Amino acid sequence: MLSTTDDLRIRELKELTTPDEVMCEIPRTLTATRVVMAARNAIHAILNGADDRLLVIVGPLLGARSSSRRVEYAGRLAAPA
Repeated sequence: MLSTTDDLRIRELKELTTPDEVMCEIPRTLTATRVVMAARNAIHAILNGADDRLLVIVGPLLGARSSSRRVEYAGRLAAPA
C-alpha cells in the first residue's frame, strides 16, 4: 500500500505579506529610490558591456544563523581585495 510523503515536515503555514502591504507599512524614501535606480543602471551597464566591472550576486545567507555572522560575511565581501 502506498503512503503519502508530502508535507511531512511542515509544522505551520504563515501567509506572506503582500508587496502592497509592505509598501504601506514602509513607504519608500527618495534616498532609497535613488539607490535602487543607481544600482539598476549600473547592473544594466555591466550586463550590456558599457561598464567593465565584474558583477557578483551573493545570497541569501540562510546558513548564517545570527545576524552578526551575516554582517561579518558581508563585511568580508565588501573589503578591498
